[in-house]
Amino acid sequence: MTYADRYDPDTDFDRWYTDATARGIIEWVRPGDTVLELGCATGRMSAALCAAGATVVGVDHAPDYLARAEQRGLSGARFVRSDIVELDLPDRFDHVVVANVMHEVPEPATLFATATRHLATGGHVHVSLQNPASIHRLVGREMGLIAALDEVSERGRAFDTIEVLDVERLTSLGLGAGLAVVHRGGIMLKPLPNDLMATLPDAVLEGFVAAARHLPEHGSMNYLVFRPATEVDRG
Repeated sequence: MTYADRYDPDTDFDRWYTDATARGIIEWVRPGDTVLELGCATGRMSAALCAAGATVVGVDHAPDYLARAEQRGLSGARFVRSDIVELDLPDRFDHVVVANVMHEVPEPATLFATATRHLATGGHVHVSLQNPASIHRLVGREMGLIAALDEVSERGRAFDTIEVLDVERLTSLGLGAGLAVVHRGGIMLKPLPNDLMATLPDAVLEGFVAAARHLPEHGSMNYLVFRPATEVDRG
């Protein structure tokens, strides 16, 4: 079985994090901006970005996902099959999105370099990733369910998580690729594991999405926006 056979981005509870991340990114996107989405899967986030007026190039290695992305019929998007780390397009983009995939690549520094290489002058790189300091992980550690906040869970192993990267590590990787953080946010508060979160009414889940602005350091996911680093940023 391939990853695409085991995981459906449109039905899994993770779709809540995808949609909430898209809302955060859209705050930075102006109509007409170009977006490169590395790891677009079935195009769920691509659709939200196109609806905001962006032109999107979505990249993924899974043909089944890309076929579903194409079936959305997004007039402002085109989709490319490629390994996202090895991608080398001639185009440069106002925004490069790396949403919830950094933990699946053996060398995240290389993925940061790929994102930077495709960035237009004055552009931004958007990175979201599971947060080791999320509320449900803090609770899990206190309950003895995990020994450390950065421990890869059984679910994580099932869905190809190699390691859990915290904000400090992501910031350092970005700086190594010539990028500096200009914004840090949190995506959706998550006090419970996904299977229990899925039992809650949508109105409550929307409340957890909105409330993340009060505790960004403990959101389910970290959301970082980078720009090209200056000499001051490099210290």
